[in-house]
Amino acid sequence: KLSLETDEGVKSGGAIELLRKMAFLHTDGIPADLFKDEEWVHVSTLARHSLVLDIGAGGLSMHAMTQEVVRDLLMGGSKATVLGEVLAAFHVKMAKFDVDLPGTYDVGRVYAPHVKAAVRHIKQGETQLSAEDDLLLANVCKTTGVFLGRVACSFREALELHMQSRDIRVKVLGEDHTFVATAYHHMAIVCCSQGKHDEALEHFLKSFAINIKVLGPHHEDVAASYNNLANVYESLGKYDEGLKFFEKGLDLNIKVHGPDHPHVAASYDGTAEVYSKQGKYEDALKLRQMSLAINVKVHGPEHPSMSCSYDGMAVVYRKQGKFHEALELYQKCLDIDIKAMGKDHPYVADSYDGMAEVYEALGKLEEAREMQQKSAAIRSA
Repeated sequence: KLSLETDEGVKSGGAIELLRKMAFLHTDGIPADLFKDEEWVHVSTLARHSLVLDIGAGGLSMHAMTQEVVRDLLMGGSKATVLGEVLAAFHVKMAKFDVDLPGTYDVGRVYAPHVKAAVRHIKQGETQLSAEDDLLLANVCKTTGVFLGRVACSFREALELHMQSRDIRVKVLGEDHTFVATAYHHMAIVCCSQGKHDEALEHFLKSFAINIKVLGPHHEDVAASYNNLANVYESLGKYDEGLKFFEKGLDLNIKVHGPDHPHVAASYDGTAEVYSKQGKYEDALKLRQMSLAINVKVHGPEHPSMSCSYDGMAVVYRKQGKFHEALELYQKCLDIDIKAMGKDHPYVADSYDGMAEVYEALGKLEEAREMQQKSAAIRSA
């Protein structure tokens, strides 16, 4: 603090403002593009005082103790304002992340650690934000939660952020708002990924009830809710309930989107999954092929979403004993997932597991063992 108070360059304000913002971020990998150019010019002043370390392309580093001193002693009553500016910057940066575009995943990788740090400081410091900044926080939590749950597979952290997003939106907007329904939806998705299907069903039902009440029975979000509920019922082994909701979702999705839409394909996939579990493999395969045709038409054969389509068909072929066809499709899944997610992602391990089962069924035990080892290496990392 004494060092800051005796330097005219810092006392001018710009360096202090930059330091205050950095105090709420992760200690390492602080990116330059999070700040305005007129703020970033003060980095050299902070580095001269050993308050930050400029590590070039890796961004900046700031010691945790320095951050704590700044938060406790140098905020000057501006904590809420500074946090609001940080959240606004996060909002702009994380808006570039799109779960369907692997080229945007680095956005999440760069900013998620800093979002998590800022959220933690907001909760620990019990900082009172404005309603506008609260909603910014809710949106940043939602987007970062999607990255953590769908890409990084950090399910506990994802769920925590989605729950915080829900709590903020309920406080600011009230329970009966579509943004609250969206928060419940994302909470349910994470629970499904964790295998907590009863909890997922509870969240999906809340999302469904809000959407029906606010949007009416013929809205596309209601159709999506039908599919989500059907998927959970199927996972719980309640196949009749699952088929009922898949049928409702299919009818409404065709009315809303037309027959060649990914949501229609999702209804076909879900129904096919039920048929497969009931041993109706030919019916399941027919629906998988209909879904695949839609997705190829909409996305192209190598889009990341195609991995699920190929995997679904591979499972049906494997259960029919058509092992060579299944292996070909698992290889397509593997190639797409490695390109989109990287070679160490759990989705890649899933493809190795499927290939291992096929090789084992073909009596190729050495190849099966190799696939199992590759999967195990990813899951133990």
